[in-house]
Amino acid sequence: MDPLRCRRCGSDQVRRASRKGLLERLLSAGYIYPFRCLVCAHRFRRLRWGEHYERVHEDRRRHERLPVDFWSTLFWKDGERQGRVRDLSEGGATLETDLPIAAGESLELTLQPGDSEPPITVEVAVVRSVQSGRLGLQFVKVKGGDDARLGKFLREQRPGPG
Repeated sequence: MDPLRCRRCGSDQVRRASRKGLLERLLSAGYIYPFRCLVCAHRFRRLRWGEHYERVHEDRRRHERLPVDFWSTLFWKDGERQGRVRDLSEGGATLETDLPIAAGESLELTLQPGDSEPPITVEVAVVRSVQSGRLGLQFVKVKGGDDARLGKFLREQRPGPG
């Protein structure tokens, strides 16, 4: 069977999506399943003759998170602190810090994934979860141009086939 590719951007970073509504449940009986592109978030249906998908607990993140380990600078309430980025995607990150930040608060951060590149600036990140010194962040606004650099960095970190 041909590999799945996004019809909008051509990426092969495609993941099976949850079925929505009666129509998609009926279509799946005929092997037509919904998919979502992890790059551009385009949702589409595709015939996958003979394939069966098991229902599994689904991670609802739009982007795959990759394990990383590097320092970040957080700017919050007129202060600056260091934090450790533990996983990263184009849409968010998990960050270790001792700051007493609550879910729903916003902050700015700079990511320093390597020494040779200038930092990537996330102008607005919203804290979505707090758990024992770890913050789950959603990136709302990445500085112009830095979003492309973030995507490039993540593509370079993604393990290749074989």
